[in-house]
Amino acid sequence: MKLNGNKRKTGLTRKQFFARMRKLGFKKAHLQMTRVAITYRNDAGVSVTVPKGHEQTFHILGDCNYNGIYTEVIGDRPINWGTPVVPSNLGMDNMLEVCLGLCEGEILLA
Repeated sequence: MKLNGNKRKTGLTRKQFFARMRKLGFKKAHLQMTRVAITYRNDAGVSVTVPKGHEQTFHILGDCNYNGIYTEVIGDRPINWGTPVVPSNLGMDNMLEVCLGLCEGEILLA
């Protein structure tokens, strides 16, 4: 996607992410997990929560193979909780792409 001539924007934007989540059958949840995040839920009861202020972490809850907390590894910062993820190791630009890949079943993380 090119923007303003030679400038190139990489990665999935929040707007694109939520549009693709809706295509997968997720809808904005009536009950949000927290005021500082947006929660989407599908008919199977799986909920995905993404913070409003950043994209380095997300939560997936429900009866699915990919539930849990996923946190982006940045530099040497230790990850003390959740599943550490390096998006570039998966061929992705950001954690929104990782979340979408998990929900679509394109990637599996152990």
